Amino acid sequence: MQISTCSLSSGSAGNCIYAGCGKTHILIDAGRSAKATAELLSEINVKIEDISAIFITHEHIDHVSGLKVLISKYKIPVYMVWESFDNLVEDYKSALGEVINFIKPNDVATIGGLQVECYPIPHDSAASVGYIIGLGEKSKKTVGIVTDAGHMTKEITDAICGCSVIYIESNHDLEMLKNSSYPAQIKQRIKSKHGHLSNKDCSEALPYFIKNGARRIILYHLSGENNTKELAVRAAQKSILDAKLNVGTVYLSVAPKSSPSKMVSVASK
Repeated sequence: MQISTCSLSSGSAGNCIYAGCGKTHILIDAGRSAKATAELLSEINVKIEDISAIFITHEHIDHVSGLKVLISKYKIPVYMVWESFDNLVEDYKSALGEVINFIKPNDVATIGGLQVECYPIPHDSAASVGYIIGLGEKSKKTVGIVTDAGHMTKEITDAICGCSVIYIESNHDLEMLKNSSYPAQIKQRIKSKHGHLSNKDCSEALPYFIKNGARRIILYHLSGENNTKELAVRAAQKSILDAKLNVGTVYLSVAPKSSPSKMVSVASK
């Protein structure tokens, strides 16, 4: 059995990742409109009606903007931590009433043949989690997702270690952010321990993951104003080479902003 996965959308315009196995299909986040999400899924030959569950990383709008309409129209079960739910606007809370499932770090949800586990991530939200997706009770480390993280923590590295496919935030280039027109307060927020991972933060973590089995790495949640695809990839490749690892053994890519990335399939361990 294999898990197939791709990014549907990435960045401030909205974030959403697909993962599936057989007749089980899930989304991580719902940051695009319901209409756009359905259209993006159709590009990978999946019907929105076939989505089995939606897992939310946190309550910021670029991760939940399509959620209310999706669940109102399609009644898709939603999994999220209580703190994120509690900080949604009231009409979202009302819509979620029939389909909400509360989870907490280290909980494992079984959706069809998929096992989905969450772990804590430091971010300036009420609460934020990442996810690990696998097949079967003893194989939860196949796809790892870390996004909107202010810094790499032991919880993140322990959770993602061993995953074959990793979506990892590479949000900004430090020099671009420094010289951007953003207000000083916003710059500080982005750089803070509860902001976003820079290219430097992301790239420094990659050799450890590669040494522990990562073979497909998708750079995720790039800033449209403070980063470029070329800078993010260059930083990642340099870090891999500096660690004396072969870049050619790793599939390294950048998640597109508003279209599906290349679908990758991997057998669960």
